[in-house]
Amino acid sequence: MKGSFLIGQRTMKTALGSGISLFIAESLHLQNYSTAAVITLLSIQNTKKKSFSVAIQRFVASIIAMLIGWFLFEELNYSPITVVIYFLITIPLLVKLKLREGVVPSSVIVLQLYITQNVKFTYFLNEIAILAIGISIALIVNSYMPSIEETMINSKEQIEQNFKMILFFIALYMKEKEQSPPQKMTLETMELIKKAKTLAFTEVENSYFRANSYYIDYFEMREKQFEIIQVKILPLLQRIDCSYPQASMVATFIEDTGVYLKEKSTGAELILKLHLMKEEFETMPLPASRHEFETRANLLMIVNDLESLLNIKAEFSKK
Repeated sequence: MKGSFLIGQRTMKTALGSGISLFIAESLHLQNYSTAAVITLLSIQNTKKKSFSVAIQRFVASIIAMLIGWFLFEELNYSPITVVIYFLITIPLLVKLKLREGVVPSSVIVLQLYITQNVKFTYFLNEIAILAIGISIALIVNSYMPSIEETMINSKEQIEQNFKMILFFIALYMKEKEQSPPQKMTLETMELIKKAKTLAFTEVENSYFRANSYYIDYFEMREKQFEIIQVKILPLLQRIDCSYPQASMVATFIEDTGVYLKEKSTGAELILKLHLMKEEFETMPLPASRHEFETRANLLMIVNDLESLLNIKAEFSKK
């Protein structure tokens, strides 16, 4: 519906988590309890692993920042100049320690220390409790991540179908000089592969213990194959005279490649068939003209590119 207002999953988790953190911190009568909600808001990320990494960075950074802040405020004084010195020391240090994600929340906590001018041990425990609540609730809320495997399966099937259609158009062009693969389809396939790879990486990032990279490997394999088709094979089509018998032979082989391009096919039979076709080429009469020589040379380049395409699939099947 036009103009509809949709609330995303991350927004829902952020709102719910922040509310829970605020409720817990307030119920425990902690000072500056609203900070727990802010920390939860900042700690909810797009993936589980990212959330966990950010949580660790923020907790460690906040402890370091509180110690630096306490030392500076006690040794110097509670003044804006001291705050400037604090930032000049702490920000580069946290970046150097690869705790960049902890700069903002740790700064909030130290500024609260500046406002309250309270350096008692109980106050430090109060701030650590706020950190623990904010980070823990963020991790708990963000532990729910719906599986996107079904989406990846659908993407895989669509990519395979597009590959088949592109190869069919190539074969048809080589046989009858019909239309080459539509540019829209090649662009769509490239975009499908990019999005599918992103989904595959996200799925791995959403698992703490299971690091199955199958879909990443699969979509990277298709990406390499598609690059061969788009960058090498398609440009050669315009330089081929399809009237020669070798063109028809290559076209038939390309059709077969499209049929056996499915996920579970190793491509071994096609590689054998390709080698036999190359041997048959060698037994044919030599080119009778320069034009025929150039056409057959371009056809051989396509055959070699097809061999590379099939070898990529064969390597993937061994994993």
